[in-house]
Amino acid sequence: MRIEFIIPTYNRVPHLITMLGSLQSQSNPNWTAHVVADCPEEDVQEAMKIVIAFFNDPRIKLTILPERHNDWGHTPRQHGLDNATEEWVIMTGEDNYYVPEFVDIMLEESKNQHFVYCDMVHDWINRDYIPIQSKLQLGKIDIGSFMTKTNMAQKIKLKKDHEWADWFFVQEFQNKYKVAKYKKVNRILYVHN
Repeated sequence: MRIEFIIPTYNRVPHLITMLGSLQSQSNPNWTAHVVADCPEEDVQEAMKIVIAFFNDPRIKLTILPERHNDWGHTPRQHGLDNATEEWVIMTGEDNYYVPEFVDIMLEESKNQHFVYCDMVHDWINRDYIPIQSKLQLGKIDIGSFMTKTNMAQKIKLKKDHEWADWFFVQEFQNKYKVAKYKKVNRILYVHN
């Protein structure tokens, strides 16, 4: 089993370096990463190519979309999801990162599950980093804090016109898969910046 991380990006190359570094630091190597760039300027595209080459990791691939969408990363996420090939998928962001045990713990907890999520540290309240106990409700879950079976997720489309597309995705997943098995990991494994 592998987790595929879909990482939308635009022009924040330093964040992307931190994100990819957190993946290369994973104790479990069973992951891939698909970086999907939302048509950044040419010099940023070149910088991204240099970063990917620097990591020199066949698990990391880069796609540059031919036109800019500017929709909170949802079009790049959707592109990555539509092209995902691993058993599990996480649609995250370039400004996020994961603790080194993330892949190991999440894959261990994924047995006989369809949707697995963890607690997180988030900076969305007063721009202070605070721990959040994730829940399957609006404002208590972030798109980078959960993974789903890829084949199930691919039947759901992100609502690209809304900042809260991650919550709407979770809600649609719950509505579509009423008998799905959900697993909460009561540990902080994810940091959202």
